Amino acid sequence: MKNSISILGLALLLAFPVGASTSFAAVKSQNDQLIRVLIGFDKSVGASEQALVRAYGGKIKYSYSIVNAIAAQVPESALAGLAHNPHVTAVEADDTVYAADVFDTELDNAWGVKHIQSADVHVTGNKGAGVDGGVKIGIIDSGVNYLHPDLNDNFDSLNLGYDFYYYDYDPMDVYGHGTHVAGTACAEDNDNGNADPKLGVVGVAPSCNLYSLRVLNEDGVGYWSDIIAAVEWSTGATMQIENVFTGEMLTVQGLELDVINLSLGKDRDPGSTVKQAFDNAEAQGVVIVAAVGNSGTVNGKGSNVIYPAKYDSVIAVAATDSNNTRASFSSTGDKVEIAAPGVNVYSTWNDNAGYYDPQPVCTGTLTDINGDGQPDGECYKYGSGTSMASPHVAGVAALIIAAGYSDYNGDGVINNRDVRAILDASATDLGITGRDPQFGYGLVNALLAVQTAGANITPKANAGADQTVVDFDGNNVENVILDGSSSSDSDGSIVSYEWYEGATLLATGVSPTLPFALGNHTVTLTVTDNEGAMANDSVQINVVAESSGVTLSTVGYKVKGLMKADLSWSGATSGNVDVYRNGSVITTTANDGTYTDSINQRGGGTFTYKICEAGTSVCSNESVVTF
Repeated sequence: MKNSISILGLALLLAFPVGASTSFAAVKSQNDQLIRVLIGFDKSVGASEQALVRAYGGKIKYSYSIVNAIAAQVPESALAGLAHNPHVTAVEADDTVYAADVFDTELDNAWGVKHIQSADVHVTGNKGAGVDGGVKIGIIDSGVNYLHPDLNDNFDSLNLGYDFYYYDYDPMDVYGHGTHVAGTACAEDNDNGNADPKLGVVGVAPSCNLYSLRVLNEDGVGYWSDIIAAVEWSTGATMQIENVFTGEMLTVQGLELDVINLSLGKDRDPGSTVKQAFDNAEAQGVVIVAAVGNSGTVNGKGSNVIYPAKYDSVIAVAATDSNNTRASFSSTGDKVEIAAPGVNVYSTWNDNAGYYDPQPVCTGTLTDINGDGQPDGECYKYGSGTSMASPHVAGVAALIIAAGYSDYNGDGVINNRDVRAILDASATDLGITGRDPQFGYGLVNALLAVQTAGANITPKANAGADQTVVDFDGNNVENVILDGSSSSDSDGSIVSYEWYEGATLLATGVSPTLPFALGNHTVTLTVTDNEGAMANDSVQINVVAESSGVTLSTVGYKVKGLMKADLSWSGATSGNVDVYRNGSVITTTANDGTYTDSINQRGGGTFTYKICEAGTSVCSNESVVTF
């Protein structure tokens, strides 16, 4: 495969072709600009790959395990030489990404959470905690204010997440955006820590476990390299990170998360390295939810979904208003999968951080810690954007996981893809019937999603493999053992096995033994599970006579237009044989190995012959003559 150089989005364009031989020095020349790139390799990254990048003057940032790649800053003059190395598969821009926002009693404040029927799930006791503790949601964003009274109890003080901007374990929000996203997904149901219940909110999954994975700076801008690292962290990988500020090599331990939310992205394709990272994380079991972007047109035409939402491995979320109308800014296209509230969404905020108007609303009873004139850690704000829609879906995914689910999509495996299938199947259809470019499958519905997850799954009947059995005793009947033991019920148990031939019930039980006469039989197994759901499967049973050792061959021909057939056989031991044509004996003749049947008919036809020991059922194979 030809290696590729993709430095899209940079003002600088390379002036040499990819296919050219390389003679560039592997050093940084004077005034040689460092370019942020993602370098793909043909195998897992190790010491030799790192040495190669450094040989070209590269400063390594990340050596990934989720994808065979290194993120680094490389001198402009070295890019072509690096790309032509036979072990390098791609050199792609480490481009910038942006937060996907358009800023403009607790449950009443969070209209979107209520609108998708999350409250109806909460009253059943499901708030995203699950049976093994809170469902783990990672917010890949500008950080999260983990001290906020509507969020702090959902954080583990020993593992808050990671800051991929400053390379430390203090992923505090520096922008506000990530805190807003986190509140929609998982704000606690606690009356704002009793500070001012009228200001607080409740999230879709208020008992989830939150993890802040900071990748955006104070302006809501970040790089794909940091996003790949955050995605890798969410798979539980042990990561090797080089601090670009100090040169220190860091070992960072990730955590296996259930769901990650990315309310960010860019319209330009970042290349194969980023795609592979998302595909690999999804294959490892992570539910990945992302905003479709805010590039939509007023008339809802066009295909403008941003990355990473555009990847097949990612659930792409569009935005709606309180009237279930598409938000005018919400991107459209065939990659849109589902929709959620994204207009005037009220949620947690960091403090009076310099973001867009309107300014946040903060309680006045807590302390101004950082001296900016605003109380810290207890602020709320309205926001619009697909950034606000995406965490609604991430929260519902957490509720599904907490409720427990089975092999909903029927692929034989219970995993994150069942969660995705449940989200799509339970959505309230909007717009054109079925999936459409504006709403996908429709508005996410928390109550129906949880009910669908808990619904009884139809069992799978398995009647076993087709069988051909031999009637060894020559009585024209043979006992056959049927086998339904491979039948299964993913969310319960099978309580009944019934075996039918046609409408006749033959037997019950998992593996009955039944007599079958010579010939073919279609036997159907009906299984019933503990909730009354039924399924069927059929098996073919063919009972044949024991092989006699008599073999027959035939040749058909015509004499003056009249049909004749010459029969030749061997293996018969009796003095005489019966000659059968089309199932009837036409003669008994001496067992001398040959016979000519003078059919004496004109025209065409098909005739089936066999030879049997005279007066017995010890017969040859059947042989067909066609004229």
